Amino acid sequence: MLDKLRKDIDRIDKELVRLFEERMDTAKKVGEYKKENNIDILNSKREAEVLKNRVGLLENKDYEKYTEDFFENIMMLSRNLQSTIVNNNQSTQKVVYCGDAGCYAEEAGVKYFGENADIFGTTSFSEVFKTVETGGADFGVLPIENTSTGYIRDVLDLLAQYNCSIAGETELSIRHCLLGTQDAKVSDALEIYSHEQGLQQSQEFLSELSGVKTIPYINTATSAKLVASLNDKTKMAIASERAGKLYGLKVLKKNINQKTINTTRFIIITKQRVVSTDCDKISVAFCLEHKSGSLCRVLTHFSDAGLNLLHIESRPLPNKNYEYLFHVDFSGSLLSEDVKKALSLVKAECTMLKVFGNFKSYKSEE
Repeated sequence: MLDKLRKDIDRIDKELVRLFEERMDTAKKVGEYKKENNIDILNSKREAEVLKNRVGLLENKDYEKYTEDFFENIMMLSRNLQSTIVNNNQSTQKVVYCGDAGCYAEEAGVKYFGENADIFGTTSFSEVFKTVETGGADFGVLPIENTSTGYIRDVLDLLAQYNCSIAGETELSIRHCLLGTQDAKVSDALEIYSHEQGLQQSQEFLSELSGVKTIPYINTATSAKLVASLNDKTKMAIASERAGKLYGLKVLKKNINQKTINTTRFIIITKQRVVSTDCDKISVAFCLEHKSGSLCRVLTHFSDAGLNLLHIESRPLPNKNYEYLFHVDFSGSLLSEDVKKALSLVKAECTMLKVFGNFKSYKSEE
């Protein structure tokens, strides 16, 4: 019986490959037309209509979600092919981060995607999500966790709000420097600008300075850019040495973060979720009824499936008293039957369950 079913799958797959090749040939022609007529590759309205129509063709409505995933992946591959044509056969990926050139997020983006990626900055974490969701970039780079100050909760909240998925992660060693104008000395400092995380991570160094006002600012690189524009030796920034070079500032003190090991983990977000066999980390969020034992019951489902929890964080829900959104990272693959079963049981306990993504975890080369 099993051999016959496998032969049936082989026959079906052979036909799928033929049809996939035909579809990609057609997508290539669409890309050539778009290039000639200067038409954007992404048409969100058209893609939404395609998904709705394809799901409508189903006879077995139990396959609706699988059909959506199937065609979302196909359309993403079609867009990638069209992108190589529109960009003169160079598969340049557009990557957005929050901040100015020289910030740590930009550096993380270069580390993950390479020097040839089209990497550009925007003004806020929410703008990164909006840019990716509306097709202005293929990927976004966002800090999610620091070894000194913990999770960046604004990013956790935005993951729940936007329709983006985590596609990967990378880590970056953070080495803060005190930057100033070329004529400045540490003793000249009256105002020091940086992102609030940079200030927190350098608190021990800052406590040794007297009469200095610390000013939280947009991000580290933007702080360096501001100090350079002010050209005042009493105003300084906490940022990377790379940012200092970029904006013509002098490094007054290196490695001022209080912990020798100061690492930030960055997530890579994208609009379409793609799960491959090497994905080994899953990120989800869920809401529970405010009842005794509800969280314990959910966590038991992970334990019973043998899934290793890597992180759990709770966030209060806006406009609701004593109700929380739980963010959980755990090891596993969405292709695994154990994971599918566990998430199905978890979903039954929750008022909301959202899968942020399944991706390959970062493994340090050190």
